[in-house]
Amino acid sequence: MTEKKYSKILIANRGEIACRIIRTARRMGISCVCVYSDADINSVHIRQADESRHIGPSPSCLSYLNIDKICEVAVETGAQAVHPGYGFLAENPDFPRALQKHNIDFIGPSAETIEVTANKITAKEAARKAGVNVVPGYMGKISDTAHAAQVAEEIGFPVMLKAASGGGGKGMRIVYSKKEIELAFTSATNEAEKSFKDGSIFIEKYIELPRHIEIQIIADKYGNVVCLGERECSVQRNNQKIIEETPSPFISEKVRREMYAQCVSLAKQVGYFSAGTVEFVVDKDQNFYFLEVNTRLQVEHPVTEFVTGIDIVEEMIRTSCGEKLRFSQDDIKLTGSAVESRICAEDPSKKFFPSSGRIKYYDKPNENSYVRIDDGVAAGSEISMFYDSMIAKVITYGKDRIEAISRMQKALSECYIEGVTNNIEFLESIFHHPNFIAAKLHTRFIPDHYPGGFHGDFVTEEYIKMFIFASLYVHLENEEKYHNQPVDGIFIVVVNDNEYSVNAKYQDNTLTTIYNHNTYSVSGKWKSSHKLLNIMINDDADVTLKVEKQGSKYFIKHSGMKAECCALEPHVAELSKLMLNNEAEGVLVDAIKSPISGLLVKLHVNVGDQVEVGQPLFVVEAMKMENIICAEMTMVIKNISVQEGKNIQIGDVILGLLS
Repeated sequence: MTEKKYSKILIANRGEIACRIIRTARRMGISCVCVYSDADINSVHIRQADESRHIGPSPSCLSYLNIDKICEVAVETGAQAVHPGYGFLAENPDFPRALQKHNIDFIGPSAETIEVTANKITAKEAARKAGVNVVPGYMGKISDTAHAAQVAEEIGFPVMLKAASGGGGKGMRIVYSKKEIELAFTSATNEAEKSFKDGSIFIEKYIELPRHIEIQIIADKYGNVVCLGERECSVQRNNQKIIEETPSPFISEKVRREMYAQCVSLAKQVGYFSAGTVEFVVDKDQNFYFLEVNTRLQVEHPVTEFVTGIDIVEEMIRTSCGEKLRFSQDDIKLTGSAVESRICAEDPSKKFFPSSGRIKYYDKPNENSYVRIDDGVAAGSEISMFYDSMIAKVITYGKDRIEAISRMQKALSECYIEGVTNNIEFLESIFHHPNFIAAKLHTRFIPDHYPGGFHGDFVTEEYIKMFIFASLYVHLENEEKYHNQPVDGIFIVVVNDNEYSVNAKYQDNTLTTIYNHNTYSVSGKWKSSHKLLNIMINDDADVTLKVEKQGSKYFIKHSGMKAECCALEPHVAELSKLMLNNEAEGVLVDAIKSPISGLLVKLHVNVGDQVEVGQPLFVVEAMKMENIICAEMTMVIKNISVQEGKNIQIGDVILGLLS
């Protein structure tokens, strides 16, 4: 086999993964062609590319999933190969076949391998042949709801309905009883069809409270297969990963080696080359069962790159060119620990419904040898309802898991996004959760610890003190600027309706205060248009807090906690108690509004229906996911304002209710 050298590649993707591929390709001396849809005309990946081409309207089926158009652009620009990134066409065997007709390489495995392994049904058949442990289930295509109910009862509830093609949590539903089958089957099938152009569904036994652990493999075209360690991906919401780490704090070296052996056997069975990931569920006794093969680069690949020192994108390009692997299994040393957070445009307080809109402010920590940011956005970027909700990834490294987590805590505190609802504070909460720190993980970690969603953690005594210092610092800094002289005296600091009397002085950018009979010196520094405040307490504790000023109040967030604060002089505090509270005692609900923007794909109610709590009302498709909106109270439907098939915006009235 003759080795090649690419001078130009096309990236058939968008956002952060396109930017990440550009970074490696440019270091290798390869120029990059990027493609974009109407929604992405001002995207960061277009600005970073050497060349860019428009490929169609915003819906992915008319642009990023348009094989003929992407092939046409690849030919026109003289690209010698195409990197698919993840999602979209990355696991569609028709794509490399189409490229092959134009003598253009696909940077990934062969079409034949993808056909076998990217489809979860045929992948399980191949896994069995390779001697890999598999989860019990029905591997044939489920034809309809009745068939799904029959198979589920034969296997025994709970079961998992899964899309045969694709991944990323799309087309996946956990079903605990027969009455849930119809809605789950319809929704999963629709989601799979829209995301992967394949609505095929299969069913397998759902292993309760498992860990989700995957092995990263890299293989060349000569039969050499190397495993690059495992990743723990158990912290998920809506069956989608949100935090990943390596190495797993759970599995033993013995089990790791057993998983390696099965992965190599499977790779050889299907003739695998390029990067890929073999995913497993692992029970409490470290018994592991094959889930699927992802025949592409994974979102979470950076954690593996941190602990192995291997650039996985570079190795994909090299193996595509026909190079042999430059290392063997014995050369792979897992050094230290790395964790990754996915920052997503979603609302953790509302079932993680996706959010869209324009980013007004965007701030992030500085990158260094132990902090990495993979993103494809900037202030002014539009988060579109047409694509995945992920905005950026934060990855941190440490000599061990605790150090990596500590660095993640600090990095997340320095991340600020305004304009789009996001999950940064929720991620901070998880990384401070004692069970996460203790590695007590499983795939129901979020549903179990945040059953009602995330609404902010309880503010502890330690953080009350920090919020007091931040409130005083901001208030007295403004006072000094106004009076042009030092400010000192007794102040009343209110933190979430609790009052604290504090003696404080502000001079020369330093707050000196006495709290609980201890003296503290607090210096501060602003960044991001006065949205992030970094304070140093007694030249020791270095903390970054998010501060939003509204009138005389400060809304402060840190470590998943938030507080409404203000600092007042004593006489002002007394007068404020006499102010009338004009807040309404209650709100009469006479309509149901959409909590997200998207396409209204299904109405589950009619005029006159009596609806109970938890009953499905309607389904909104947004960011390639179907979101089922359920009743939160007993109600009677008076009228329906929007019909199926219409685009709706957040806040639009969908249903009128009888009062």
